Amino acid sequence: MHRQNKIYIGLLGGMNFSSAHVVKDYSLLVTTPQSAINNEDTEKDYQKLFKNKGSQFGLYLSYSFSKNLSVVFEPSYQTNSFNYRTAYSWSDTVNGSDFSMEMMHQQKLSGVNLPLLVRWDFTVSQFSPYVQAGIFTNFKHQAKKTIFYDYAIDGEVDKKTADKTGEADMTEHINKANFGLSAGVGFTYFANYFAVSLESNFQYGFRSMVNDQNRYADYTGFSVQYLDVLDQLKLMNLNFQLTVMFPIDNSISLGILRKSRH
Repeated sequence: MHRQNKIYIGLLGGMNFSSAHVVKDYSLLVTTPQSAINNEDTEKDYQKLFKNKGSQFGLYLSYSFSKNLSVVFEPSYQTNSFNYRTAYSWSDTVNGSDFSMEMMHQQKLSGVNLPLLVRWDFTVSQFSPYVQAGIFTNFKHQAKKTIFYDYAIDGEVDKKTADKTGEADMTEHINKANFGLSAGVGFTYFANYFAVSLESNFQYGFRSMVNDQNRYADYTGFSVQYLDVLDQLKLMNLNFQLTVMFPIDNSISLGILRKSRH
C-alpha cells in the first residue's frame, strides 16, 4: 500500500476509563484526641479504573511522511468520570441518637481533548499494527456532580436502590485547562478507498485538576449537608476507539493541475 505523502481524514468514537491519582487529601472534618474516628476514616475510597466510564467522539487527521512514519491529530469532545465513596457516623450525646450515612460521589467532566501524536507502522501491508506517542491538551467545558447515598455503612452504595441528589454544577471547582503525555497502540486495515483502525491510548495529565482557590466554595450546595470537599488530584485516562478514515491522494490533485496546463 502506498502511503507516503498521503493525507487521511475521518471520524472516531469510543469509550474511556479514568483513574484519579490523589496528590493531597482534604476533608471538612478535623480529628481531635477525643474523636472516635481517625484520619483513615475521613479519607475517600476511590473506585478503580474500569468503574469510571466515559466516552469520546471526534475527528481524525493524519499525514504520512514515509511509508511507516506519520503525524496524527485527533481532536475530540470527551467525557470522563471519577467516583469515590465516603462514610460518616456519629453519636448525638445531647439527644441520645446515632447517625450514619454512606455516599458515592459521581463526577462527570466534559471538554475538548487535543492529542498530537507521532505514529509508527510496523508494516506496509494491508493489515498494519502501529504504536504512537505524543502530547495532548485538554480544555474543560463543564463538570457535573451527583451523590448517591444510603444509611447503612457496609462498604458499598447500590446506585439502583440508593437515594440520590440532583445533578449539581461543579465547573468552578475544576481548572480550565490541562496538558500531558499520551501513548497508545492499535492496528489499521487499509482498503482501496478507506481504512479502519482500532486503537487504545493512555493519557496522563500533568496539571492538578482542582482549583485550589475554589476548593471550599460551596457551588454545588453539597459541602455542608454531605461533608463534601475535593482532594487535589491528577487524572489518568485509558481510551478505546474505532476510527473510519478516507485518503486524500495528493497525486490525483497534482495530475489534474498538470493536465490543465496543456
